[in-house]
Amino acid sequence: CGDKALGYNFDAITCESCKAFFRRNASKNKGYNCSFEGNCKLDPHTRKFCSGCRLKKCFSIGM
Repeated sequence: CGDKALGYNFDAITCESCKAFFRRNASKNKGYNCSFEGNCKLDPHTRKFCSGCRLKKCFSIGM
């Protein structure tokens, strides 16, 4: 998401917020979908607006 990374979590260097988000959501089958074509801008201020794109980015970086 671009926030300050604090460690190596789930096989990727992540911030604490993304670590917690991934831990809560990776194994659940909630079926997050993006309402904006799947290409939302993710940064520390906007990451909470689209869980679908955030989870997709987690998987794309190898989490």
